[in-house]
Amino acid sequence: MQIDKKIENGTLTLTPAGSIDYVTAPEMDEIIEAEAPSVRSIIIDMAGVPYISSAGLRTILNADELMEDKDGIRLKNVNNDVMSILRMSGFLDTLNIIGPE
Repeated sequence: MQIDKKIENGTLTLTPAGSIDYVTAPEMDEIIEAEAPSVRSIIIDMAGVPYISSAGLRTILNADELMEDKDGIRLKNVNNDVMSILRMSGFLDTLNIIGPE
């Protein structure tokens, strides 16, 4: 998986390409943990993510916890398959999901 990273106006935007699973989630964790102290919010652009496993969900929850005293995290461009996983896991109630900009 490749993860593009951009920081602009206090917002970290991550754009992963590929599945977020037990193999790839640690890389995303490392980026988030390194950058979270210096940003106000995180956007994860999910347009290139066809699948997310429980390890990927844990990565997103960890990011949400890291940012809870700031402006939080937002997921955008979530496809129907990933949205179904978020719905089944009960994450839709806790995550901020936005559409394309």
